[in-house]
Amino acid sequence: MSWSRTRAALRPARTAAVAVAAVLVATTLAACGSDADEQAAPAGDASAGFPVTLKNTFGETTIEKKPERIVTLGWNAQDVVYALGETPVGMPKITYGPTPAGVTAWDTEHFDAAKTTLLDTTDSIPFEKVAALRPDVILAPYEGFDKATYTKLSEIAPTVAYPGAPWQTTWQDQTTIIGKALGKSAEADKLVAGIKELTTKTAADHPEFKGKTLSILSYGAENYAYMPGDPRVQILNEMGFVNAPGIEALEKTNSKKEFAVTVSKERLNDLDADVVVGYIDGMTPEKFAADPVYASLPAFKKGSTYLMTDQQVISGMSAVSVLSVPWVLDKILPGLSKAAEAAS
Repeated sequence: MSWSRTRAALRPARTAAVAVAAVLVATTLAACGSDADEQAAPAGDASAGFPVTLKNTFGETTIEKKPERIVTLGWNAQDVVYALGETPVGMPKITYGPTPAGVTAWDTEHFDAAKTTLLDTTDSIPFEKVAALRPDVILAPYEGFDKATYTKLSEIAPTVAYPGAPWQTTWQDQTTIIGKALGKSAEADKLVAGIKELTTKTAADHPEFKGKTLSILSYGAENYAYMPGDPRVQILNEMGFVNAPGIEALEKTNSKKEFAVTVSKERLNDLDADVVVGYIDGMTPEKFAADPVYASLPAFKKGSTYLMTDQQVISGMSAVSVLSVPWVLDKILPGLSKAAEAAS
């Protein structure tokens, strides 16, 4: 999945998260008011602001009128849709760290099985099921599919694909792209501002983060290092961390511009940092500590490694969005702060 994908320390994040929640509520109410206004307005005004054209890595996508039937693909496009007060008719079923309903923990309060069909995208995109939902738009600004897939999806409905490298669209761009596609750019900008306020406050409340070098790694049968262009790295950078020299050096050799790079066990020491965030899903902390290579890593020996085993939390940190960030910060800030303090 690493591909898919103390009270005092926790309190500041919760306070800021409440502020973000207020932004989400205000945005949703504004969206509802906007919808009501549209229903009362003449039909000719229902799609004011459309058509809109969005550029992507494969070309351009034009949406002629305000979408009503929305399908999302990828990790977190549905989060933005929900935050903007809309409901998708189709979205991916979560198979890593899901709730009983088959969605992420932070989407639980929004998801309604009577309104949204969950799509099994584990092995491939189910094109026929997507088409059966009769979407007006397919939102996938982060999903890393190829041009052939984009072409096939575009035959079903206007498809909003990623604008640069696959799996590396920033959470800000994901939000604003979807906002534009749905005719809600102003609301999307408010959501971005809310998360920016949260990360800025978190940085201020946790001065131990400032200037600390960071590596985010996934340990297991294969070991991966997440690159600077990956949103999970970017969100921690926004809170004061800087990328470790080894990560920056690895990025210079990342010719394919992948969001994560395989690293041999023998080279893990090259990626040492003040703070190392490690995904060890499938491995207990005790088993990790018993491995002579992992146990010899400098950050682990000094106690500044923050090991994560909970699939929902790993998923929340991996699928960065306007809904996941407040949720996951409540979970990770105590451990992250402890690791940063140990590095001081």
